[in-house]
Amino acid sequence: MALAPKDIKDDIDGLISELIGKGICDDSNFSAIRSTGNKADITFSGSEHISIALGDIEYADIYRELADKRSYNMRLVDGALLQMMYRIDGDELLQHRLAFYPSPSLLPFQDDPDGYMRDELFIEIVQRRIVPFPLRFDFDAREGVHIDVAHPKSHLTLGDVKGCRIPVSAPLTPRWFVEFILRNFYQTDTHDFVGSLPRHKIKFSASITANEAALMHMVVP
Repeated sequence: MALAPKDIKDDIDGLISELIGKGICDDSNFSAIRSTGNKADITFSGSEHISIALGDIEYADIYRELADKRSYNMRLVDGALLQMMYRIDGDELLQHRLAFYPSPSLLPFQDDPDGYMRDELFIEIVQRRIVPFPLRFDFDAREGVHIDVAHPKSHLTLGDVKGCRIPVSAPLTPRWFVEFILRNFYQTDTHDFVGSLPRHKIKFSASITANEAALMHMVVP
């Protein structure tokens, strides 16, 4: 099945709308398609600032810069930022960058503690938070980038640690990425954010090699 930029855009925007409706997303930038020749980027307003995260600076400063410049698709109720960027070449996925930046200081709570103390959803979420750290799912199928085992085409980086590339069996759709974040960091006994998510509409082929699959790795259903 050929992949169109609009397929990705619709997936992202549907998820944003759902999370706004659920009250867990309190600010957003809907996706945009930018085409150059045969390539199309599915991105968002503020994406030009993501290089901040690559600098050798403290995480709190990275987060603050991204938040101040609204460099995200979604800001969640506890201040966490979600970024989703895809690049398509023709009708094939070439790259993606899916990042999660938790707030290091829960600034929205500090700005309006009385308001949030009345918000059961916010209290239930922040009570579960431990040490915030970023994570990122990357996919890169460009010629010369993939190195078997050392640099899997699809991989997970935890904490922006250089050299941390946990193999992932396939690229992640926006739907799988958002579910991963919600299920593992936000789902609670009284708030089900996953059950009503839009259905899966996109499926990517496996990209993992036999050598990478022989290691501990993550599997995309």
